[in-house]
This record gives sequence, C-alpha cells and structure tokens, in this order.
Amino acid sequence: MNREPIPGECIVVTRNTGDHGGEVGERYIVSRVDDGDDTIRGIPRGSSTVADYWIPWCDIEPVEFGWNYARAHLPDDVATLLAACDGVEYLSLNSQIKNAIIESLPDWRERVMEVLESIDPEDR
Repeated sequence: MNREPIPGECIVVTRNTGDHGGEVGERYIVSRVDDGDDTIRGIPRGSSTVADYWIPWCDIEPVEFGWNYARAHLPDDVATLLAACDGVEYLSLNSQIKNAIIESLPDWRERVMEVLESIDPEDR
C-alpha cells in the first residue's frame, strides 16, 4: 500500500514478507495504524476481535469495490438505475437516456419554459 491506511478501511493481505500471521487473501478492517513502523492491526472478516499481530503496509492493499461487486450485492432495481448513470460520484443520467426521457414528454418545451420563469434569473 503506497499510503497510510485509515482505521475502518477494508484491506486485503496481498503477500507475507515477515511471517506476520495474516494469510494472503484474508480481509481485515483496519483497527489501528502504527505510522512509526508502517504496520496495521485489523479485525479479520467475520470476527469481532482484533488480530494479535501487526501487518506491514507493504503487505496489504485496499479492497476495491467496483461495478461487478456493486451489481452482485445491490438489489436488481438499484443496479439497473445505477447502470443508467455516467460516472461514479455525483451521478447523472446517461445523456442518451436523459434525452429519451425529455423527448418522451409531450409538452417538455412548455414545462422547461415554465420552470425557467419561476426561477430567479440570478439563480439560473
């Protein structure tokens, strides 16, 4: 790991350079960080007790929660709605979907004009 881990962060052991007790592939929630010797202690997945060994930062990586993970763990309707969006943060509907929705409204031009008239010109 090329940065200091954060307590509460989910990490995975990627190697074992110093026989520290953590198994490669094991996941932990970081419970304590020692920036003096660049090690962490963590709570193993499925446990509520902190492991009694320190793992060097160079032997861990943050767990990445990508699209495949989200799709597998979210309800189908939520995953479908997210798939209609662009980006990961500050989600916005995909332009093609947004345009199709607007075009499907029979009076969309009038509605836009009404909303514009109701908004203070300085806030536009």
